Order: sequence, then C-alpha cells, then structure tokens
Amino acid sequence: MSSVIPEELLVERTVRKSEVVLKVQAELDFLPVATSFVEKAALAFGLGEAEALALTLATEEVFVYLCHGAGPGADFQVICRSRGYFVEEDFQFEAEHFDMSVFNITSSVCVTQEGVPAETGLLLASRMVDRFRLFRKEDLLHLIVVKEKSYPTSMDTRIPEAIPLRELTIRTPEPEELPLLVRMINRHYVSPSVPPSFVFPGKVSDMAACGDYHAAVAVDSAGHLGGGIFWRWEAHRLVELFGPYVLNQPPESAVAGSLVDHCLNAIARTRALGLINRYPTPDLPSESFEPLGSLTFQRPDGGQADIVAAYRHLEEDAGLTVWAHPLLEEFLQREFARLFFAREINLVQDEGEKSSPYTVLSAEFDRNAARATLQPVWFGEDSRDALVCHVETLLQEDIPNIFFEMDLGVPWQPRFSPGLVESGFEPRLVLPYAGRGDIVVFQYKAV
Repeated sequence: MSSVIPEELLVERTVRKSEVVLKVQAELDFLPVATSFVEKAALAFGLGEAEALALTLATEEVFVYLCHGAGPGADFQVICRSRGYFVEEDFQFEAEHFDMSVFNITSSVCVTQEGVPAETGLLLASRMVDRFRLFRKEDLLHLIVVKEKSYPTSMDTRIPEAIPLRELTIRTPEPEELPLLVRMINRHYVSPSVPPSFVFPGKVSDMAACGDYHAAVAVDSAGHLGGGIFWRWEAHRLVELFGPYVLNQPPESAVAGSLVDHCLNAIARTRALGLINRYPTPDLPSESFEPLGSLTFQRPDGGQADIVAAYRHLEEDAGLTVWAHPLLEEFLQREFARLFFAREINLVQDEGEKSSPYTVLSAEFDRNAARATLQPVWFGEDSRDALVCHVETLLQEDIPNIFFEMDLGVPWQPRFSPGLVESGFEPRLVLPYAGRGDIVVFQYKAV
C-alpha cells in the first residue's frame, strides 16, 4: 500500500520544530526508559501535567503492544516534537501485522474468559490522545499520536463594542490583540465560518506564534479593532483563508476588501497556486473569487444552509495527474472542465488484489457546527462496513453534518469510492492542490 505523505512534508511553516529522539530495543525492560523520556519531553515542551500523563500512558500501551509483536533483536525510535500548541510523538518501527483498527472511534474490545485481547492497550492509547496518523515510509511504519495543550474557553471578560473606523490601517496584530480579536469574532460570527480552534483564544495565539496561522487586523489610529482575517498553508501549494471578519462597520466600509488584499499581497511571492475559503463570511468580496462548489449544513433548528466555497487561482494551472475510481470519473471530468483545471485521470479499482482485513479512519470534529470530517488512514476489505459504522456512531451523537475527504494524489484512497456511494455519501466539492493532489469532499446524504 502506498503511504500518505506526512503533514510536515506538505505544510509550509515559519518556525522549526524542536524534537528529541530515543532509540530503544523492543524489550519490556526498557518500558520505564520510554515512558520517562516521553513524560519529561512533554513537560519540557509545555504540556500540563495532566496532558503529559495522558501522553505517557498512551506511550506505555503502544510500547507494550510493539514489544509483544516485535521479532528478536528488533528496535524502534520514539521522537517527541514540540509544535507550539501541541506535542506529537512519532513511533517508527518495522511491522508486517500492526492492527490499527482499534484507533477507529467505533472500536471496542471484548474481554473473554481467555483474557484481555492484546489490542486493548492500543484502544486505551487511542482514547488518551487527540488525534493520530499512520503511514509507511520506506521500510518503516510511522504511528504519530498528538496531545494538545489545555486551554480555557473564551474567558468571561468584558469585550469592547467595535466602532466604525474613521481611518483604516491593515497590519499584523500584536500578540495581545489576537485573543481579543478572537473573542470579538466569536460574538459576531457563528460556525462554520469560525474555525473550531477559535473556541480557545489562547490556542489561536499559540498557533500564530508557531506559524500555523497568519493574521491581519483592521484598526484606526487609536487602535480600535474593526476586523480581521486569518490564513494558513493547507498543503504544499494551497493557502486556506478564514474570514474576512468585519466588526460593526458600515456597508460601504473598505475593511473586507482591504483585509483580503493584504492576505493576497502576503502570499503573492510564495509558492502558493491557490487561495481557498471553504466557509466564507458574507463579507467576502465575491468579485475576487470564483465559486468552487457547495456543502449543505443542517442547522440546530432543523433548517438547512448551503455554504459555497470560494477559490482564487494565483498562477496559471500547470496541470496535475490524479487517481480516481471509475465511479468518480464523470463527476471529476465535469468539475475539472467547469473550473478549467488541467487534469489527467488515472483510473484505479479493485482487481482481486489482496487487501488489509481492516479499515482505519480518522475523525475531525467541530461540535459547534455539528460537523465531523472522516479521512482515510488505512484501506481494508471492510471499508463499506467501517463507513456505515462511523456514520451510525456520529448520528447517535447528534452530528448530522458528516463529510469524507479523499486525496486523489494517493493511489489507494479512491478504492473507498464504492463503499462511500453504497453507504450514502456523494461527491460535492473538489479542493485543488489540498493534499498530495486534489481532495474530493463527499457529504453523507447531501440534499
């Protein structure tokens, strides 16, 4: 199976991450060494005691599982990396049979009279961390688990009323302005136009400090905030835009256009090919973007809202080769022609080759928007059943807005297409250059 390119090879970052490395034999005698290493590294990288303990306990379970499955003389590496607002732990090891299915949100284990299954530890580890990735690079498997710092939600402090700006300056915000801006945005806007991270203003500040977010604010000479905009590198050639957020300005205000122009100028000399806004605010200047496609959101009151994604190409499209299942070919040809994307489609489908017996999916949640996005980690023979089980679990948790993202630059991911169609998903949106290739967004029971 081809590997997923790890995120760190796809995303442009402005701050070099710190990391420490432990190479250790796959022997249970070294378990205290590994757990002590991770705990001290997590604390040194800024995690609180509770978060560091959770990551340490997850390390213990993964280490024990790997030791039981390792051959004589085997060893592996554990790398801890600081990413500003979270710590990630990268296990690198050789393994022909490593059952990651317990990392699915739908997983459980059955304790019998014969004892506790070996996978129980991995299940516990999966519940102690915030997210994970699994990929193969050369002869090694990489299991990356992530634990985020704990942040308070938007504090119950006085938020000033935004006033119309008499004069306008667009600039980079001061660090102290970011939490205030985020609280003001939360007052004036709702999901899905507001990213889930905005629930935690301090987290947004740390994300900006480490280069995951870039921001600009609209102010007057007295420093009054009248709006803001955020952007980040979504992939190697694509920038994602959030906003513009216009705070209590008159209809004729130039705040929105000026914020967008500032963002465009900031990325003009980079390698970015496109700028995308998946969930634009009503203030986005429509003349500066093209409609990419829409997703349908179920609102808490039972109503529906179509959110039209906006896109702006920054350079001439040089073309791309993508992989797709025949079930997607007509949709892709129509969308590529409509959007004037030069694409060569290589068709891929199951032809009787052996597959893994299990499927692994990761899930990203935005509970404020009652939204979950599934992403493929591992393809298996049970892909359709796994999708159905995930949908049932999410619906039981009152999350009706369910999406699936497929990277057409990864040859094995289109093999999910039959299971997606059979379990009630349909393709809705193509995000150019959003992964190794274009990403197709499927929606469950889209209307």
